[in-house]
Amino acid sequence: MSTRAEAPGTVVLPPLAPEIAAAVLSAPRLPGDALARLPLARGAARLLVPVLIRAPAGAPRLLLARAVHATAGRRGPLVAVTGRRPPLAPLPSDATLCLDVARLAPEAVLALEATLDDGTAWVLAGAEPQAALPAPLAARLGAVVLPVAPLRTRLAELPALVESLLAALARRAGAGAPRLSPGALARLAAHGWPGDLAELEVTLARAWLIAGGDTIDAEHLAFADDAAGIAPANAFAAPAPAHGAELELLLAELAHEVRNPLVTIKTFADHLPDLLEDAALRQRFAALTQEGIARIDGLLESVIEFARLGTPRPETIELGPLLDRLLAEVEPALAERAVRVRQARDEPARCTADPSHVAYALRNLFAGVLREVPPREDLAIETSANGVVTLRFAAGAQAAAHLRRLTGSPGDAELGDPAFLPLAFRLARQALEWSGGGLAVVPEAGTATTLVVRLPAAG
Repeated sequence: MSTRAEAPGTVVLPPLAPEIAAAVLSAPRLPGDALARLPLARGAARLLVPVLIRAPAGAPRLLLARAVHATAGRRGPLVAVTGRRPPLAPLPSDATLCLDVARLAPEAVLALEATLDDGTAWVLAGAEPQAALPAPLAARLGAVVLPVAPLRTRLAELPALVESLLAALARRAGAGAPRLSPGALARLAAHGWPGDLAELEVTLARAWLIAGGDTIDAEHLAFADDAAGIAPANAFAAPAPAHGAELELLLAELAHEVRNPLVTIKTFADHLPDLLEDAALRQRFAALTQEGIARIDGLLESVIEFARLGTPRPETIELGPLLDRLLAEVEPALAERAVRVRQARDEPARCTADPSHVAYALRNLFAGVLREVPPREDLAIETSANGVVTLRFAAGAQAAAHLRRLTGSPGDAELGDPAFLPLAFRLARQALEWSGGGLAVVPEAGTATTLVVRLPAAG
């Protein structure tokens, strides 16, 4: 069935096939919090309670609305309207109205209020995740909300999303789905995804065409706008003040890491009379105290250096020599834990960023990784020509859970959680973001963990 134009800015959309609607409204395409609210959204159709789909346009938001309509038991058509002043009347009988609400003109807000008052249509409203809604509509559209976070914040789900999208493409082609190499997955994780899930789908389709076989490698991937995906236009603007939640979390993590050695020192201090009689315990107390004070001093120095990072001054950086210098700094710690470093890099590997910001970020990243890599394990470091550095290592389940916090927002963390993300990673990520880069985690099978450092590629 073709779409049918009713009036300028109005389109009656064809019904979505049940199997497509089911796939769109299931994991991994739909995140868990939206899945949990899906029965409520479907039930809202019976009472004509509006549903707000808070999702990026590339989620794609229209496809989500069509899928909700297709599974809600509505007999009437889905009518999509566009623009700041969309035509809201007349509507077909038993219609479902689909529109973006964040930028409606005042008179369109009044017309939508009247539609809701009259119960002439079921409304599926759309808006970006953080968009402000018109005040008269905010409460009415807040009753049933389907929240879908941007893809760039859902990188932990990226492997499952890729598998699902490739399987769907394979069904269309009547062929077996290709596999994605670890390098290709790491490159996908390093991209900014301004076009969200729709961009991921076309990127995979194009890569499969280029690959021409059953394996998609990193070199087969090409993004619609690499410059926009790697560094935002204002990447080198002065750092914005920290958001309240982010600042609160940074301070909480600092307090957590300082408290650990202080607790050890206090425990020994409480038993000081006994220590005076035991030479071995005195030596142990002295060693632990020295270690704890050094750790606290290092943390405070790192935070002070972080506070002194100024406006980024971008220039071309040769990543190879920089990585060699930073690895030499941590060589004693690597040797003490018998961690083997294996490097592979493209030449020339360059980025465009502030050298002090990048050096600070990578130094903190190495410090954090050293705490997570088990002794006598390998640390694999790969550097690509487009400014992407990947670190792959074994990590326990608790360490992997900590690192997955890198893909979440500050509000996802609980300040009472006794296992914060190590502060070094938080500081590294913030320094990278100020220079237009980023830090992400790619979960792998077993205990393997991959950290992806994305830096603005040299022009």
